[in-house]
Amino acid sequence: MKKSKIFTALMAAVMCAAAVFPLAACYYKDEDEGHEFTVLTVKEETVKDYNTMPVFRSLAKETGRDVYWIYNTSMQYQNNSDPVGIKGIDAIYHAGFSNLQLYNYGRRGKIAALDSYITEKTMPNFKRILDARPDIREALKSPDGHIYSLPRVEEMGLKAYPNLLFINKVWIEELIDANDPAASGIEKEDLQDGLRLTRSQYKGILQGFKANHGSCVPLAFVHGNWQGNESDFISSFGVPENAEHKTILNGQITFTVESEAWFNAVKEMHEWYGAELITSSAFTQTQDEFLARGQDGRYGSFYWWEKDTVVSKDLRDDYIVMQPLVDDATGKQYVGLSNELEVEKSECVILGSCKDKAGLLKYFDKFFEPDYSAQLNYGSIESGAFLRQKVDGKLIPNDDHGRQSADDFRMKNAPYGVVYLTQEVWENSVEMESRAKLRLERLESYVKPYNEFKDSVRSIPNLNYTKEELDILSRYETMLGKNINSWMVNKIIASSAPSLSDWQNNLLKSNKTAMDEVKRVNQAAYERYLAATASA
Repeated sequence: MKKSKIFTALMAAVMCAAAVFPLAACYYKDEDEGHEFTVLTVKEETVKDYNTMPVFRSLAKETGRDVYWIYNTSMQYQNNSDPVGIKGIDAIYHAGFSNLQLYNYGRRGKIAALDSYITEKTMPNFKRILDARPDIREALKSPDGHIYSLPRVEEMGLKAYPNLLFINKVWIEELIDANDPAASGIEKEDLQDGLRLTRSQYKGILQGFKANHGSCVPLAFVHGNWQGNESDFISSFGVPENAEHKTILNGQITFTVESEAWFNAVKEMHEWYGAELITSSAFTQTQDEFLARGQDGRYGSFYWWEKDTVVSKDLRDDYIVMQPLVDDATGKQYVGLSNELEVEKSECVILGSCKDKAGLLKYFDKFFEPDYSAQLNYGSIESGAFLRQKVDGKLIPNDDHGRQSADDFRMKNAPYGVVYLTQEVWENSVEMESRAKLRLERLESYVKPYNEFKDSVRSIPNLNYTKEELDILSRYETMLGKNINSWMVNKIIASSAPSLSDWQNNLLKSNKTAMDEVKRVNQAAYERYLAATASA
């Protein structure tokens, strides 16, 4: 490299370090190394370079488009107050903008409205999707009627039930062999998938675990996480809980925290915490820390998506999946539904400064094709995510990833993001992963048939809000979530049990205006959603 180019490179590095946006988003490129498009994506260090991933090389070859990927880690991206202000980029992948951000960036021209590009000429795949799925089109609209982002669509019927309850059957067998009262009424032949226990029976078994395995964690979960959280435990008291504490009950937007059953669940969790059946780590750990701590089999029981990622291979057979806990008072079983959506907007946005929006959108339109969607979601054929030969026209997943887990493999090799994987795709183009099939079977066999809420509770769908409604949600929703979470955790880990008056005054009354306004806005948006999707 000539001296002038060395100086230019150094100056570029200095300018980058001084800029508002994080260093990871800044790259020096030689003049003769210019690229047609530059896309910023959110990627952790363990994920392979998108520029070397076979799926992106195939996309470049097929579309003839030269797309160069640069990165922020999730932490860098979260700390960036103005990602659309980054110079030299044409799009943001894994953008994750809120409804209000999409609208504000869009109306100011910082990100492009996509409507005029959703044509047979530019985006034939996306156009066919929106024509066939008015619910997706409705979900993507902003208050001004424009679509500002490309979605991620992965429909399996799994996200509404993000928790399964697993328990160590070997430890229960030990209790039975020792004639421990904790296992009273349970026979060894009962210890198989689908074990049914009342909440008091379950508590007694966890107490037995604690007495016999002192360093164990009797019940493990990740508080407030999208999966593996404590919601199903709270639901067992007869309230349709989820991580947002907000759901649709009998057609009405409802806050679960307003139910006395919710208060009773928090009070019970306080008691379990005091008895060391629940530990403080449940309220502070990340999901990665939770997974790492479970590998040696220290968990007596845990809530998670599946057991294979929580415990090591040699311990997986020690754990069985349970039915939802039976409420001792009513003899019924309850599970709430999460608001984790299978149609996620804001996966990718095109910046208003992009000089060839149609060209870049033609490239992204290929992401919606089944073969590309599958490889973006799970890893490329070349990396070993799928068998090289199709069977009956379908891509077949490769379940053998050696010593690494399927999750580890996928996290390194799959960029995720913009995909379109629906029931039609699973039936005709891509075979579902065996572990996904197993989870569906477990839900159908051990959870859904026993859920008393199955006919009365619904997840909140993607809703469209007016500008005024977005402002109201922006004013109240985040702080309300923090207030609920703070009150709940503080009462569980406090030295004394929460009182009914404390719940009524310090949680409900002090947050009444916020809850009423959030419910009102969401109810109006939900009724518009029903009208729009019914008439489409």
